Amino acid sequence: MTRDHLTAPAAALTARAEYHTDWHVYVDDPVDGPLGYCTGTGPDEDFDPAAATRALERGGWRVTGPWTTTSPTAEVPFTATVERAGERSGVS
Repeated sequence: MTRDHLTAPAAALTARAEYHTDWHVYVDDPVDGPLGYCTGTGPDEDFDPAAATRALERGGWRVTGPWTTTSPTAEVPFTATVERAGERSGVS
């Protein structure tokens, strides 16, 4: 096996959902820095995991784990594991 047959493992990161005036999801990308995406879920609406996933997908991310509740009263009440879409892990 040659070096060009290896790919770096995809970096698993945590996306976090936060409510300000509406729901946003954020990822602290090690290359591009902090990134934020509007979910399209407006004021006074409950968190919508499907809308958050779609917002991340539009931004080039793949959600690889379920959205989990940290605490309903926490500043970051929901998180999910994500990776850049199109990245492959392991040996090709």
